[in-house]
Amino acid sequence: MSPRILPLAVAAALGLAPAALPSVAGAVPASAAPSGGALPAALPGASESGPAATARRKPACKGTDQAVRSPVEIDRSAVCKRPVPALVLHYPRHVDGQLVFQDKAPVGGHPSEHDDIRFVIAGPRPHITFGGERYTLNNVHFHGHAEHRFAGERYAPVEAHLVHEKATGERGYVVLSVLLDASPRRSEHDRLLASPPPLGSAQQVRNIHLKDLLPKDRTTYRYTGSLTTPDETGDYFRPVNWVVFGEHAEASRASVHGFRSLWPEGEGNVRELQVNVPPPNISVS
Repeated sequence: MSPRILPLAVAAALGLAPAALPSVAGAVPASAAPSGGALPAALPGASESGPAATARRKPACKGTDQAVRSPVEIDRSAVCKRPVPALVLHYPRHVDGQLVFQDKAPVGGHPSEHDDIRFVIAGPRPHITFGGERYTLNNVHFHGHAEHRFAGERYAPVEAHLVHEKATGERGYVVLSVLLDASPRRSEHDRLLASPPPLGSAQQVRNIHLKDLLPKDRTTYRYTGSLTTPDETGDYFRPVNWVVFGEHAEASRASVHGFRSLWPEGEGNVRELQVNVPPPNISVS
């Protein structure tokens, strides 16, 4: 996951061969709304079952709250029992922007492991508040296969990152991570994945509904980590506040296959799971 667009090969300026894909059904996309929506620490009226209830029965956190290397494996049965910062979405109903097939060094040829397809919003940037602080949406981009994984589960074929950068003060990020399954149905993700521009190019995209990129179930797993794509110096910036949705979303099988096939067989734009000692404290909300 990377936060910024580097210069495009054909532009002045501006978090594979077919692979065996999981056939797990994804989530129904959330409907768009004209105003912000909160992802509360505890959902009102939630039943005493499911991941949130499991977390309430867990002992105190035994890992670290320091920023670890990302991505990580998430064990749903071993999450921390504690409050989390309030997360509120301030997304407009729809946005326009550019879809960019970013080409980092080495430039040209086949896409490299650090290249990605990303959507960059034109005009005023949507934002979120996280713990009362404002973070603006920098971009939405995709990795294949997924970078994060839930313990005991297969990798999702694609992972979407909605990268938000701190608006003021010291540099920092909040990344919303959505795992995508291949589905017979199309979703809002297909509008960003189905027909990407050539490597190093960009094209206009209109009326993207950001909230429809998120799963219907808003249960999230949170930890403090790093970016998953290095900057020009090879550094993976940290801290990054990761918010990984527990329910998968979906994109059509054709779009998932097309995206994965942009990289040579056996390759992709993914950083593998990182082993951290001690492991990160992961909270559920």
